Amino acid sequence: MSLRAEIRAAIDDVTPPAPTLQHKVEAFVVANGRDRVVPMHRPRTQWSRPFRGPMSLVAAVLLVVLIGGLVLGGRLLRDLNAPPQTINQAELKRLESRPLRAMPTVRPGDPCPTSPLTDVSAHGPEAVLLGDGPVYSTRLGAQFVITNWGTWSVWSVLVDTTKASGPILIRARDLQTHAEVVFGWNPLTANGQAGDGIPTGRATGTDVVLGQTEHLYPEVVLDLSRPFALTKAGDWPIFKSFIGYPKAAAGCIGFQIDGTNFTGTNFTELIVVS
Repeated sequence: MSLRAEIRAAIDDVTPPAPTLQHKVEAFVVANGRDRVVPMHRPRTQWSRPFRGPMSLVAAVLLVVLIGGLVLGGRLLRDLNAPPQTINQAELKRLESRPLRAMPTVRPGDPCPTSPLTDVSAHGPEAVLLGDGPVYSTRLGAQFVITNWGTWSVWSVLVDTTKASGPILIRARDLQTHAEVVFGWNPLTANGQAGDGIPTGRATGTDVVLGQTEHLYPEVVLDLSRPFALTKAGDWPIFKSFIGYPKAAAGCIGFQIDGTNFTGTNFTELIVVS
């Protein structure tokens, strides 16, 4: 007997068809007391014992499918949170192995020692940016989002692609409180657009920003092979990152920027932004 036939027989055995059940009930009600006999449950048929085997097999298969689905789902979630495959993972790991350098400490009430200004108007729409290169920074975006956790803003940089190649890793600290500055996906745009900084590293928590759950990543990586789509030919590309810092932070932020140039020489740049 096939498994499908066994299942149907089992259903018929425990749940008689509606017309048969109705006939039995009517006969029981109109009969005399001595004629009323409670129908006995039918004994197990011959198929009931071997039925356990196929059903156990089905249960095992369903369990394997369920576990497989959970595993694949976990891998999918991990892959969604991982940097795109266009990034050289070995190079990224090498950049992550570089220690954070000592950053200046700003005492309460002291001015933020922002980086010097550089005229980059010959290489893009921005006129004057902070830093000595090859990465140049705007000030923190004018639009801020305040949450129960802290403050979020869009931060932009311009990269001199004649002096930098491969991925660029960025980590940041608040210079007064030494609180870690985190990175996330911009809730107003689709994840992974060209020119977006890619949050990476092990997430340290979550925050709700504009109604969306934001994971707090300790690093952001710039993929120089995917510059902002509207970058004009000959201009240095602009990259934008969504950054956040906790309520206790002062907002004077030091960014450590690690990368490699075309000769294979490492560079580390510190940019201070207020």
